Amino acid sequence: MKKIHYLLSLPLIALCAACDLLDIQPVNRMVPVSVADYESILLGGYPRVDFFTRTELATDNVYANLNSGRAPEAALEPWFVWAATHQLAGAEDAYWNQLYSSIYYANTVLDNFRDRQPAPEEKNLFETVRGEAHALRAYCYFYLVNLYAEPWDEQNLDMPGVPMPLSAEDVHQNTQDNTRVPVGKVWEQIDADLEAATRDLAGKTGVSPYRFDYTSLQALKSRVYLFTRRYDEAIETATDVINTKVLSDMNSVQAHVDARGNQAFFGNTGFIDTDYKNEVLFFVGGRANNNIYYYSSYPFKPAQELLDLCYRFPEDSTRDYRRYIFDAFPLLDSEKLQNGPTVYRMFATQEKYSYYIGFKVSEAYVTRAEARARQDDKQGAVDDLNRLLVTRYKRGTFTPLLADDFTGEQLLRRVLEERRLELAFDGGLRWFDLRRLGKAERVVHVYKDATIYTLEPGDPRYVLQIPASEQENSPNMPLNPR
Repeated sequence: MKKIHYLLSLPLIALCAACDLLDIQPVNRMVPVSVADYESILLGGYPRVDFFTRTELATDNVYANLNSGRAPEAALEPWFVWAATHQLAGAEDAYWNQLYSSIYYANTVLDNFRDRQPAPEEKNLFETVRGEAHALRAYCYFYLVNLYAEPWDEQNLDMPGVPMPLSAEDVHQNTQDNTRVPVGKVWEQIDADLEAATRDLAGKTGVSPYRFDYTSLQALKSRVYLFTRRYDEAIETATDVINTKVLSDMNSVQAHVDARGNQAFFGNTGFIDTDYKNEVLFFVGGRANNNIYYYSSYPFKPAQELLDLCYRFPEDSTRDYRRYIFDAFPLLDSEKLQNGPTVYRMFATQEKYSYYIGFKVSEAYVTRAEARARQDDKQGAVDDLNRLLVTRYKRGTFTPLLADDFTGEQLLRRVLEERRLELAFDGGLRWFDLRRLGKAERVVHVYKDATIYTLEPGDPRYVLQIPASEQENSPNMPLNPR
């Protein structure tokens, strides 16, 4: 992959005791030897910059506040208006580069470990590092195929996927004329890596929420199985997560709200500073402080439609604690014109660093609920929603849902609404969901000079274009239709 620049001699990376994702420092040795050396190299391969947040701009979760006095970054506009390419002229595609960089690091470890026989005292670490490398590679290919290729579907399996190097040597030897492996082959490799990671990570103790462990691997597997419509497997792996980690009860924020009122999640306190952080299985993608949806004066905002999902009961608007994540209710009406009625308060401008959410327990609940609903297990799906919602609604205000109150179609719609609300701005999942649900949504954005932009159902722009650098490097590579 020519336009992804690597050092031929990888610096050894050491993880600080604090285990913060970005607190990794190079040490003086340049040639890895021991299993611990390769562990340090793998840690340097975990994504350390955002590779999914801008996709939210292309969804119905975001609107542009046309009254804002602050101009958006030029690099963000192509995402919001669904330009033919999401890249500005001459700019690199940071998403493509980050994901293939991470794959390179994983491949470097796997190349060395392929024929390596660890010493007995290294066996546990060897298997842990090898399992993480397989998990990381599967994770990156999951993102690449969902960004730059058609979504999984029986009729799409032979369509162009993405280049798929499975060795670090491939990066150096095949510097030109890369080919796109078919979509189905990419998903097959994701499955193979997930199974290899499962064998290695089963029974191992997790090290930190910035690295894959068995539970976050199960969360990734349940996501993959849902996307590929293997609902029994999605239920099984989501259940593993649910049985291992508990949901955060958002009632724990009530004392904080009582003390600070409508200012509860302003300033240096974000929702991630509450007990909610204990629900997160895996943090990824660099620092999330000051993300582009946070600033009250910034033009791009969480859509009112998203916030409205928190207000199902107009007679009691305080029921759903998730409103605190999106609602800028302290603003006066005059301020709302310029600052907008919504912000994203998951991460605030804390003095301590916070990171993007890769996986959390609630995803397992909405995944299992959707899989059950699609298998006509209405009671099971309703049970999952009830277990989730009782932790999201103010104590004493939640009335359990009843399966008999829904048709199958109505229940699936409700499950997908809760999924949208729970996973908004997490891992780019709203964009991926719009794709996997048949590209059926007609998404409308209003932008500069009140110009209306529309992403029609089935629009080819639901697939990102191959980066310009790769087009130059591999001129025979088929491009995505426009």
